[in-house]
Amino acid sequence: MGLVNYVHFPKRSVLCIDVKSFFASVEAVRRGLDPLDAYIAVVSDIRRAGAVVLASSPKVKKEYSIKTGSRLFEIPKKSPIKIVEPNMSLYLQQNRAIQNIFRRYVTDEDLHIYSIDESFLDVTASLNLFGPAEIIAKRILKEVKEELGLIVAAGIGDNPLLAKLALDHEAKKRPPWIARWSYEMVPETVWKIEPMTDFWGISRGYDKRLKRLGIYTIEA
Repeated sequence: MGLVNYVHFPKRSVLCIDVKSFFASVEAVRRGLDPLDAYIAVVSDIRRAGAVVLASSPKVKKEYSIKTGSRLFEIPKKSPIKIVEPNMSLYLQQNRAIQNIFRRYVTDEDLHIYSIDESFLDVTASLNLFGPAEIIAKRILKEVKEELGLIVAAGIGDNPLLAKLALDHEAKKRPPWIARWSYEMVPETVWKIEPMTDFWGISRGYDKRLKRLGIYTIEA
């Protein structure tokens, strides 16, 4: 694929911010625990062996491979994992608190809530007030941690797609929980995402359809 000239592409400063293991992290903070050190699984119904895991803390994911969509019966009985039922009113309360922190840096029209634990912030109009997007991201991460005890990750991009991909493929994975993907970085970042189902919005069904069209990689 030839090089693309991005000079005329619309260029914004967009943050895509996600709370790491949101439900499980809120439950950890509620118990006075560090979300990154806690062993917590939030399960839809603790009385049913086939109940779905709604969220698990990072250590549970890493050490026990228990993640969203796993079943209660998959959680080892002899483990330090604390199994809790969801408290949606608490999660919504924490979500509102996080959104209020975001509103310190963007107006409502530049705040786009994608899900209960993920939002897009177009900070282009805020750069003159607060500095570069990376500085804004650092301030938000610091304030959420200090005020709510939660860990958030931020992808930064020239558009919402790049911000989301930077979040999913880099920022979420390791400290400092911030990553920037620009247009110029597309060949070594976006084009290298594999399998294609790891790309935001490409389901297994779409993957099969793309392969039938002869498309096997993002770069192609």
